[in-house]
Amino acid sequence: MAGHRDDERHRGRPRSEEAHQAVLDAVATLLDQRGHTYEELTVERIAAEAGVGKQTIYRWWRNKAAVVLEALLTGRLKLTSEPVPNTGDLRADLMTWLDCELEQANMNDTLVMARSLMGALVTSGEETRSLFAGRSVWDDMELTQRIRAEAEAGGLHPDTDPTAVASAIMDPFIIQLLTAGHPSREWMEAQVDIVLHGALPR
Repeated sequence: MAGHRDDERHRGRPRSEEAHQAVLDAVATLLDQRGHTYEELTVERIAAEAGVGKQTIYRWWRNKAAVVLEALLTGRLKLTSEPVPNTGDLRADLMTWLDCELEQANMNDTLVMARSLMGALVTSGEETRSLFAGRSVWDDMELTQRIRAEAEAGGLHPDTDPTAVASAIMDPFIIQLLTAGHPSREWMEAQVDIVLHGALPR
Protein backbone atom coordinates (compact mmCIF):
# COMPACT_ATOMS: atom_id res chain seq x y z
CA MET A 1 0.00 0.00 0.00
CA ALA A 2 2.80 2.42 0.87
CA GLY A 3 4.46 1.82 -2.49
CA HIS A 4 1.12 2.44 -4.25
CA ARG A 5 0.62 5.74 -2.44
CA ASP A 6 4.21 6.71 -3.23
CA ASP A 7 3.65 6.02 -6.95
CA GLU A 8 0.52 8.17 -6.88
CA ARG A 9 2.41 10.97 -5.16
CA HIS A 10 5.13 10.84 -7.83
CA ARG A 11 2.69 10.73 -10.75
CA GLY A 12 0.68 13.64 -9.46
CA ARG A 13 3.39 15.89 -8.08
CA PRO A 14 3.64 19.29 -9.73
CA ARG A 15 7.30 20.12 -9.98
CA SER A 16 9.39 22.70 -11.74
CA GLU A 17 11.57 20.89 -14.26
CA GLU A 18 14.20 23.60 -13.91
CA ALA A 19 14.34 23.18 -10.14
CA HIS A 20 14.31 19.40 -10.49
CA GLN A 21 17.35 19.44 -12.78
CA ALA A 22 19.06 21.97 -10.51
CA VAL A 23 18.79 19.56 -7.58
CA LEU A 24 20.31 16.69 -9.58
CA ASP A 25 23.08 18.96 -10.85
CA ALA A 26 23.74 20.13 -7.29
CA VAL A 27 24.32 16.55 -6.13
CA ALA A 28 26.81 16.00 -8.95
CA THR A 29 28.58 19.27 -8.16
CA LEU A 30 28.91 18.53 -4.46
CA LEU A 31 30.08 14.93 -4.85
CA ASP A 32 32.07 15.08 -8.09
CA GLN A 33 33.49 18.60 -8.20
CA ARG A 34 33.59 19.73 -4.57
CA GLY A 35 34.78 16.41 -3.21
CA HIS A 36 32.11 16.00 -0.53
CA THR A 37 31.80 12.53 0.94
CA TYR A 38 28.39 10.92 1.10
CA GLU A 39 28.30 11.47 4.86
CA GLU A 40 29.04 15.19 4.38
CA LEU A 41 26.28 15.51 1.80
CA THR A 42 23.08 16.75 3.40
CA VAL A 43 19.69 17.78 2.09
CA GLU A 44 20.45 21.27 3.38
CA ARG A 45 23.64 21.47 1.31
CA ILE A 46 21.91 20.10 -1.77
CA ALA A 47 19.11 22.66 -1.39
CA ALA A 48 21.56 25.53 -0.93
CA GLU A 49 23.60 24.51 -3.98
CA ALA A 50 20.46 24.09 -6.09
CA GLY A 51 18.91 27.35 -4.89
CA VAL A 52 15.72 25.69 -3.67
CA GLY A 53 14.12 25.20 -0.29
CA LYS A 54 14.78 22.05 1.73
CA GLN A 55 11.06 21.24 1.79
CA THR A 56 11.02 21.34 -2.00
CA ILE A 57 13.44 18.42 -2.03
CA TYR A 58 11.42 16.50 0.55
CA ARG A 59 8.28 16.93 -1.57
CA TRP A 60 10.01 15.09 -4.41
CA TRP A 61 12.35 12.62 -2.66
CA ARG A 62 12.27 10.70 0.60
CA ASN A 63 15.87 11.49 1.58
CA LYS A 64 19.30 12.31 0.18
CA ALA A 65 19.85 8.70 -0.90
CA ALA A 66 16.86 8.91 -3.25
CA VAL A 67 18.26 12.12 -4.77
CA VAL A 68 21.71 10.58 -5.27
CA LEU A 69 20.16 7.45 -6.78
CA GLU A 70 18.22 9.48 -9.36
CA ALA A 71 21.32 11.56 -10.14
CA LEU A 72 23.18 8.31 -10.86
CA LEU A 73 20.41 6.76 -12.94
CA THR A 74 19.95 9.88 -15.06
CA GLY A 75 23.67 10.20 -15.74
CA ARG A 76 24.12 13.44 -13.79
CA LEU A 77 26.42 11.72 -11.31
CA LYS A 78 29.13 9.35 -12.53
CA LEU A 79 30.60 6.44 -10.65
CA THR A 80 34.28 7.26 -10.33
CA SER A 81 37.07 4.78 -9.81
CA GLU A 82 40.73 4.24 -10.47
CA PRO A 83 41.73 3.46 -14.08
CA VAL A 84 42.02 -0.24 -14.81
CA PRO A 85 45.58 -1.24 -15.82
CA ASN A 86 46.15 -2.44 -19.37
CA THR A 87 49.17 -4.72 -19.27
CA GLY A 88 47.86 -7.09 -21.91
CA ASP A 89 46.69 -9.60 -19.29
CA LEU A 90 42.99 -8.86 -18.70
CA ARG A 91 42.57 -11.25 -15.79
CA ALA A 92 45.58 -9.85 -13.92
CA ASP A 93 44.46 -6.30 -14.65
CA LEU A 94 40.97 -6.99 -13.28
CA MET A 95 42.36 -8.51 -10.11
CA THR A 96 44.73 -5.57 -9.57
CA TRP A 97 41.83 -3.17 -10.01
CA LEU A 98 39.47 -5.11 -7.71
CA ASP A 99 42.16 -5.15 -5.01
CA CYS A 100 42.36 -1.36 -5.31
CA GLU A 101 38.57 -0.96 -5.20
CA LEU A 102 38.37 -3.12 -2.09
CA GLU A 103 41.06 -1.02 -0.41
CA GLN A 104 39.21 2.18 -1.31
CA ALA A 105 35.99 0.78 0.12
CA ASN A 106 37.81 0.27 3.41
CA MET A 107 39.09 3.87 3.45
CA ASN A 108 35.99 5.94 2.70
CA ASP A 109 32.21 5.90 3.04
CA THR A 110 31.60 3.91 -0.15
CA LEU A 111 29.81 1.14 1.73
CA VAL A 112 27.62 3.61 3.63
CA MET A 113 26.57 5.18 0.35
CA ALA A 114 26.02 1.81 -1.34
CA ARG A 115 23.80 0.57 1.49
CA SER A 116 21.79 3.80 1.43
CA LEU A 117 21.32 3.63 -2.35
CA MET A 118 20.23 0.00 -2.13
CA GLY A 119 17.64 0.97 0.45
CA ALA A 120 16.48 3.88 -1.71
CA LEU A 121 16.04 1.56 -4.68
CA VAL A 122 14.08 -1.03 -2.69
CA THR A 123 11.66 1.62 -1.38
CA SER A 124 11.46 3.63 -4.61
CA GLY A 125 8.41 4.22 -6.76
CA GLU A 126 7.78 3.18 -10.34
CA GLU A 127 9.60 6.21 -11.80
CA THR A 128 12.90 5.24 -10.21
CA ARG A 129 12.51 1.56 -11.03
CA SER A 130 11.90 2.49 -14.67
CA LEU A 131 15.08 4.55 -14.70
CA PHE A 132 16.99 1.64 -13.19
CA ALA A 133 15.65 -0.79 -15.77
CA GLY A 134 16.51 1.51 -18.66
CA ARG A 135 20.13 2.29 -17.84
CA SER A 136 23.21 0.48 -16.58
CA VAL A 137 25.25 2.35 -13.99
CA TRP A 138 28.33 0.62 -15.40
CA ASP A 139 28.05 2.09 -18.91
CA ASP A 140 30.74 4.75 -18.49
CA MET A 141 32.83 3.10 -15.81
CA GLU A 142 36.60 2.67 -16.10
CA LEU A 143 36.11 -1.08 -15.82
CA THR A 144 33.79 -1.10 -18.83
CA GLN A 145 36.25 0.97 -20.84
CA ARG A 146 39.05 -1.54 -20.12
CA ILE A 147 36.85 -4.46 -21.15
CA ARG A 148 35.77 -2.58 -24.28
CA ALA A 149 39.43 -1.98 -25.18
CA GLU A 150 40.09 -5.70 -24.78
CA ALA A 151 37.17 -6.52 -27.06
CA GLU A 152 38.34 -4.04 -29.70
CA ALA A 153 41.79 -5.62 -29.60
CA GLY A 154 40.25 -9.03 -30.36
CA GLY A 155 40.84 -10.43 -26.88
CA LEU A 156 37.17 -11.24 -26.25
CA HIS A 157 34.48 -13.10 -28.14
CA PRO A 158 33.08 -10.80 -30.88
CA ASP A 159 29.57 -10.87 -29.40
CA THR A 160 30.70 -9.84 -25.92
CA ASP A 161 28.87 -6.88 -24.39
CA PRO A 162 31.47 -4.95 -22.30
CA THR A 163 28.80 -3.44 -20.05
CA ALA A 164 27.33 -6.88 -19.36
CA VAL A 165 30.79 -8.21 -18.45
CA ALA A 166 31.39 -5.27 -16.10
CA SER A 167 27.98 -5.81 -14.51
CA ALA A 168 28.64 -9.56 -14.10
CA ILE A 169 31.81 -8.71 -12.18
CA MET A 170 30.60 -5.75 -10.14
CA ASP A 171 27.06 -6.74 -9.15
CA PRO A 172 28.11 -9.87 -7.18
CA PHE A 173 31.13 -7.97 -5.80
CA ILE A 174 28.87 -5.25 -4.38
CA ILE A 175 26.27 -7.70 -3.05
CA GLN A 176 29.07 -9.62 -1.32
CA LEU A 177 30.36 -6.41 0.27
CA LEU A 178 26.92 -5.35 1.47
CA THR A 179 25.82 -8.71 2.84
CA ALA A 180 28.63 -11.10 3.73
CA GLY A 181 31.41 -8.56 4.16
CA HIS A 182 34.65 -8.05 2.28
CA PRO A 183 35.19 -10.85 -0.24
CA SER A 184 38.36 -12.88 -0.08
CA ARG A 185 40.97 -12.82 -2.80
CA GLU A 186 39.99 -16.40 -3.67
CA TRP A 187 36.34 -15.41 -4.06
CA MET A 188 37.21 -12.50 -6.35
CA GLU A 189 39.50 -14.67 -8.47
CA ALA A 190 36.79 -17.31 -8.83
CA GLN A 191 34.22 -14.68 -9.82
CA VAL A 192 36.49 -13.14 -12.46
CA ASP A 193 37.33 -16.60 -13.84
CA ILE A 194 33.65 -17.51 -14.11
CA VAL A 195 32.89 -14.31 -16.03
CA LEU A 196 35.89 -14.47 -18.34
CA HIS A 197 35.35 -18.12 -19.17
CA GLY A 198 32.25 -17.08 -21.09
CA ALA A 199 33.89 -14.02 -22.68
CA LEU A 200 37.25 -15.27 -23.94
CA PRO A 201 37.55 -16.40 -27.57
CA ARG A 202 36.50 -19.99 -28.12
